[in-house]
This record gives sequence, structure tokens and C-alpha cells, in this order.
Amino acid sequence: MMALRPYASASVAPLSLQNAEAIALRQNPGLGALTQKIAELRHKAVAVAQLPDPHLALGAANLPLNSFSMNQQQMSMLSVGLSQTFPSFGKLGLEGQQAGIEAREATDTLRGQSAELVLLLRRAWLQALYTEDAVATVQHQEQLEAESVQAALALYRSAQGTQAEVLRAQLAHASLANDITRLQAEQASDLAQIAQILNLPEPPSIEKQWPNLPPPPTLAEVEARLSGQPLLRAAQAQTRAAQMGVQVAKTGYWPDVTVSVGYGQDFHPGSPNWLSAGVNLSLPLFPGDRQDQDVAAARAKALQAQYRYDDQHLALTQQARAAFARYESHKIQLERIDRQLLPTARNAFSATLAAYSAGRAGLNAVLRTQKDVLGYALARLQHRRDLGLYAAELDFLTTQGEMQP
Repeated sequence: MMALRPYASASVAPLSLQNAEAIALRQNPGLGALTQKIAELRHKAVAVAQLPDPHLALGAANLPLNSFSMNQQQMSMLSVGLSQTFPSFGKLGLEGQQAGIEAREATDTLRGQSAELVLLLRRAWLQALYTEDAVATVQHQEQLEAESVQAALALYRSAQGTQAEVLRAQLAHASLANDITRLQAEQASDLAQIAQILNLPEPPSIEKQWPNLPPPPTLAEVEARLSGQPLLRAAQAQTRAAQMGVQVAKTGYWPDVTVSVGYGQDFHPGSPNWLSAGVNLSLPLFPGDRQDQDVAAARAKALQAQYRYDDQHLALTQQARAAFARYESHKIQLERIDRQLLPTARNAFSATLAAYSAGRAGLNAVLRTQKDVLGYALARLQHRRDLGLYAAELDFLTTQGEMQP
């Protein structure tokens, strides 16, 4: 089921994010293991609610050792018996309900981890797109820097420029080459992570188009939806299962009952056959070191589960508020860069370049304004990436529906 599938990136169309999410939910081994865990718990919920198997007893009584004859003595007898144990009142039903709650908890855990896997995939995807565009942006800047180096050399050879200007231009050009190498390594790492998430033998070729992730709702709506988040529902189900465990522990104060019936056949001439019946009760007379301790332990486990749920709810609330604030911040900064900062930096570079061509500015000013344009261009890509990252995180936090692997 979870075997690796070949994915020849050179022979197929680039993979879209939507298709990648479907592959991840279908092929990821971790989700496959959780699916089997759910099946295990559902079977267990049926099994634990059943009565224990009855006991069949076969025996020979008062058999003489000198002859092993069944009709030598009047009391020699062969017997067959059947006994059935009934656990304390209500225990089986409560254990079945508890196992059912645990199965629902595992189902919510699967949905939550499916959403987490999609979030992890989107993060790697957006990072890979960022590095792809960042490499292209820096390569374009590298070409401009190469032209600046040639211009500085020409001025130096004509005695109109200085050697320091040539060295600064060469240094800026070499620094960009390092940036390209670093970004390409990051991109390879991002694609390797995508391959791991998709359970593919090699990194896929992905679409270069930035995905249109849905904008998040208002902060009030995000917080209202947190109660339906699958991982939080799983924690809530764990609390209910632990509370049910307290009721199961309390059944230990009631006795287990074993009912037995037996039939014996006497082979001595004229002797009657025998029928026996009985009831056997456990006696929980001293509960201080057993039943009381079991109930106390179950109550402590239920409180522990409740505290974990409360802590997780607080953590998700804080995460939602922080993600929403950062989403709004990156949105505003991206709009400001597009509207004002990047156009102004480009205009400043054009004006400085014109002044340099007219002899009214030095090469250092040109290099500085070139660096400003590159900085704002990369900042724009970073804000676009981070805007998508926080949109994906808020989408994860507001997950409500079922996600089937």
C-alpha cells in the first residue's frame, strides 16, 4: 500500500501543490500507520465488551488406583462441567464505550496529523518557490554587477576611476555568486523535504506558479473554530476516555460472579447420576490497597488529560493570535514594498545611474542603489513567502472537516 512509486520529474508535467497534497495524504507512511491504529481500536472496542470465554471441565472422581475400574466403587464417577464468569456489573459496557472513544480519538488524531502534513508540505513548497525566484533575482543583479565591474575597469583604464572602485565592484559581484550558491543549496534541501513528505524516491519537479492559498477569516472566527480543530478534538476525546476510566475503576468495588453447572455419571450398578450447580463470588472486602488506589489513579489520569487539553487549547489560541498578527504584518509590508519602497528604490537607481553617466555621481553610489533594489526585491519575495506560510498555518488551525488519507 505504501510502496514507493517512481516519479520521473523529467518525463512528466510539473507537480501542482493540489496534486502534491493528494499524494501526501495517500502515500505518507505515518498516516498509513495511524489508519491501522484506528482499525485496531475499532476491533478492540468490540472485543472488550464481550463476556470472557466459558470454561469446560472434564474429570474423573474417586477412581480406584488398584484397578482403575469405574464400577468397582459406588462413588466412582466421570463428570463434565461448564462455568461462565460475569465481570462486575456494568464493567464490560463501560470498557466498550472507553475503547470506542479511544477509536474516535485516533480518528481525530489522523485528521489532525493529515492537516499537519499538508501544512509541512505547504511550508516546504513556498520555501522552494521563494528560493527559485530569489535565485533568478540575484542572478539578474549579478549581471548588473558584472556590467558595473566592466564599467569600473573601463574608467580605471582611462584614468577616470580608481582601483578601489574596481575592487568594490568585483567584491559585490563575487558576493552575489555566494548568495546564488547558498540559495541553490536551500532549494535542493526544500525539494528533498517535499520528496520525503510525498514518499517519492527522488525530488519532483514542481510548478513555478505561487499557489493561491485562501485568505484567513477574522481573528474572532479563527478563535471560534479552534474548538473543532482535530488535534484539540483528539485531546478532548482523550479526556473523555480517561473520565470513563474512572467509571471502569469503580466497578472494581463490585464482585465478579462465576456460575457453574456440572453433570456426573456413576457407573456402579444401582447408583444414581449426579448434578451440581454453584455460584462463585469474588469478595472485594479490603479495597484500600487495590480498588481505592485504582480509582485514585484513574482520577489522576483524568485530571492529567484535562490539564493537557487546557494547555493545548491555550497553546493553539496563542499560536492563532501570533500567526494572525504576523499575517497582517507581512500583508501590510508587502503592500508597502509594492506600492512605495521597491518603485522608489528603482527610481533612485535609475536617477543615480543617469547622474553617474553624466559625471555627477560616483560608482559607489550606483553600487549602493543597486544593492537597495536587490534588498527590496528579496524582501518582497520573503514577505510573499511568509504571507503564504502564515495563511497555511491559519488554515491548519481552522481545520474542521475530515481529511481522508
